[in-house]
Amino acid sequence: MTKPITGQYEFLHHSGVGLDYFTSRIDRLTLQPDGRFILIIQERSRVANAAQSLMSGQQLATNAPEIRREGSYTAQGNNVAFTFDDGAEEDGQVAWNGEGMQFGPNFFNKVSDSTLLPPTHRLKKDMDDIAKGIKIAGAIGDMAMKAAKTISETIQSTQEPGIGPAKTPPPPTQGATPPSPVQPTQQASHRPAAARPAQPVAPPTAPTSQNTAQPPGDVGALFCDNCGARLRPGKRFCNNCGAQLP
Repeated sequence: MTKPITGQYEFLHHSGVGLDYFTSRIDRLTLQPDGRFILIIQERSRVANAAQSLMSGQQLATNAPEIRREGSYTAQGNNVAFTFDDGAEEDGQVAWNGEGMQFGPNFFNKVSDSTLLPPTHRLKKDMDDIAKGIKIAGAIGDMAMKAAKTISETIQSTQEPGIGPAKTPPPPTQGATPPSPVQPTQQASHRPAAARPAQPVAPPTAPTSQNTAQPPGDVGALFCDNCGARLRPGKRFCNNCGAQLP
């Protein structure tokens, strides 16, 4: 093994959806030259932590919740023995090429020989993920703004007169006669007619009866009781209808 054992190691819990800075978890192991080590375990991804804070009604949290543990280590060849300050112990084994270390069930890749400066590849990857996240958030924000604008315009259009749905009249109460629509001809009939000159009215004439009408100067004339025809004196039958005379 040509590389020093000291430095920074990482184990990445991939989410499978990309943007590891937001969606994945990263555990970090740092071996210092003085025989001390620092283990930082990320409990949840930043996205999962933000979602949990919203669900619990707390302020939106964008940080990554971590657990920090420290202790001392001793190396013998490729084998490393870790003793935590709380008394726990763990065994590790350095890869033959020095590119990583098996620590517990996980294999940590070595990302830097420095124990102070963050690894350059991690900084570049995080910056790329942050830039992509901002771009995605901007696109989602634009779509949300367009959707909100469309909904607002729809609501305003339905509230303007003559655009929204026609109002239906309330149903007539039981026993009430619904009003009939007024036709234009009926409205015209209510207009006052022009004054017309009064026509003289002839006095009614009294009806005359054939039975009672008698020519002047003929007081003793006889008439048939059946048809009213005039009879000659001494006739026994009516010349008009043939009825027998009294």
